Amino acid sequence: MKLTLVTIALTATLLSSTVLAATPIQLSLPTVNLPADNVSGVRLNVLYGQTSQVTGINFSLLGLSTIDNFTGLNLGLAFGINHTISSMTGLEIGLANWNNNRAKGADFGLVNYTGGNFTGAQFGSFNYAASLNGLQFGLINATDHINEGVQIGLINYDKSGTFVSKNLSIFPIINARF
Repeated sequence: MKLTLVTIALTATLLSSTVLAATPIQLSLPTVNLPADNVSGVRLNVLYGQTSQVTGINFSLLGLSTIDNFTGLNLGLAFGINHTISSMTGLEIGLANWNNNRAKGADFGLVNYTGGNFTGAQFGSFNYAASLNGLQFGLINATDHINEGVQIGLINYDKSGTFVSKNLSIFPIINARF
């Protein structure tokens, strides 16, 4: 009986620290996150802030919000810029949406940049994805390779070639590969 109670108490203690590892609300300022944990809820970033993981809604006000892994809704308000280092899954709306690695979802911004694979839709004046599975809609669209997808814009660039020819990397209005 004592062993069972000790086991239950120990398990509850370990699980409670795991549950409390993510904070429901965070304020992120240039030198500090209040509180300093992963976020599972809402995060407000003012001027500049960096945190490792956000699941939920991130508001970036007048500055750059840097997150290692993001899942949810990322809103850059009043010149807010969304920056994700490892992976982004969800919807990003901002002056610029900058994903170092991979992204899945939708980006709406003046400039959208994904250094790895982008799966979904990018809507902006300038869109770039190292590899694309989905849609780029903007004035200038660029990719190193369209896996499966469409580019619609004034200038469409695919380093690996267009649907017309592998030797023709720029094509106006529309470019696609399926």
